[in-house]
Amino acid sequence: MTSERLTSKSYWTQEKATRLRDTLLAAQQVIPKAEEVSALEEQLAHELERGYFSPETDELLRERFARYLHVRSALGDILQQARQQLPIFRRHLRGEELKSFLGGWLAGCILMRSSRYLLNRYEEQAQVRAILNQADPRRGVPPRMFDEIRNSSTSPRNLFRFFWALEMAEAHREDIAALAADPEFAPLLQLLEEEQPFLEKQKHRHADAFARAQIARAKRRPGRYLRALNWELFEHSGRVIAECRNPFHRKRVRRPILRKLQQQLQPGDILVTRHDDALSNLFLPGFWPHAALCVGRPEQRAALGVHFSTEQEEQAGASIAFLEARKDGVRIRHLADTLSVDSFVVIRPRGLRNEERAELLRRARTHVGKLYDFEFDFTRSDRLVCTEVVYRSMDSVGEVHFDCIKTAGRHTLPAEELLRQCLQQHELFEVLTLFGVSGNHWLEGPDAREALEQSLSSKTGAGLSSPAS
Repeated sequence: MTSERLTSKSYWTQEKATRLRDTLLAAQQVIPKAEEVSALEEQLAHELERGYFSPETDELLRERFARYLHVRSALGDILQQARQQLPIFRRHLRGEELKSFLGGWLAGCILMRSSRYLLNRYEEQAQVRAILNQADPRRGVPPRMFDEIRNSSTSPRNLFRFFWALEMAEAHREDIAALAADPEFAPLLQLLEEEQPFLEKQKHRHADAFARAQIARAKRRPGRYLRALNWELFEHSGRVIAECRNPFHRKRVRRPILRKLQQQLQPGDILVTRHDDALSNLFLPGFWPHAALCVGRPEQRAALGVHFSTEQEEQAGASIAFLEARKDGVRIRHLADTLSVDSFVVIRPRGLRNEERAELLRRARTHVGKLYDFEFDFTRSDRLVCTEVVYRSMDSVGEVHFDCIKTAGRHTLPAEELLRQCLQQHELFEVLTLFGVSGNHWLEGPDAREALEQSLSSKTGAGLSSPAS
């Protein structure tokens, strides 16, 4: 864009100036107020001390981060437009050029301030940083965005641009102040005044931030390669173990059992299962190793006011469906597929109101399509294991609460621990039905609960299952 076009009176129309003002005013509001920060930090401090974040806190962090990235993108567009509109290497700005500079300068200040705010608070908190670096396809967030913000705010080129713009702003202080006579640009001068304390501090801090970022980047490189190698090993071995089954074994849950069960199931029911012939039983603790979440029939979901996408409805079909994480990822699966097992128990959250059950289903559908987590890492929500589908869909809905436990050095929620916590919250959960423990028996109510408690009290579950009769 030429200087001639910039200096013409037609460029900065009232519509463009209003849009610029509104975008910058909205962007400044993205930085949380002191009371919001205090409440969030108190919540984070408690969960950081515990060692893992609840699904509610995880979602809160992701939602705020996505909102910030949306406004950050708008600020980046303003900054890019200002760079294109301003004449290169000119030291003196006038007229429309000064208005373009003011918009770009304010966008750059808010971008830099918000980046420094984010880095100062969470650079040293590995758990928060890990969440913000995870992809969030639902909200359009690509992977490693926290690292991208750090690299952008400490890159030599961007720091040079920032200091150049700072010099230009100081050199044109009086000319910028004169824009107060323009009703569309006067509010931007107030914004600039509010940014002034930050500008004074940052004159001496950027060089230090740049140096620390380079040192941290060098330290992370070897670890990144090691984590990538570990992931490949976990995934490969996990797939091999998951696929090892006895091809001659006939499952004990058969059609009559399926027909009987599907008349009872409701959305939100928790299904915990066992394969007698699975090699993974050797590596997973206890009798019950696997879990899935019932999402019900289309008419049951519609009655709760919950509708899946067209693709998800096609996957679910017209009958009872489950949301289940396996080696091929988190998918909606049919009843016969999920219950091609030897033993199962159904736990019903009886303490939930309809609106809470609907919230549970809305959470559940956000996990469809995620990858399986062969590392069993509950600190990340972009890859899930089977029990994590239940945990992230149900925790904090109504009065339901689950606590992760530390297993093999990391916080997880094995299927048996999930069952124990459901039994402990007996006012919120009931044991609806159990099949396949101590023979091919269908049990309900107190009998089912007693058999479940017996299976959980056994260290290995040996002797509890029997071959098909």
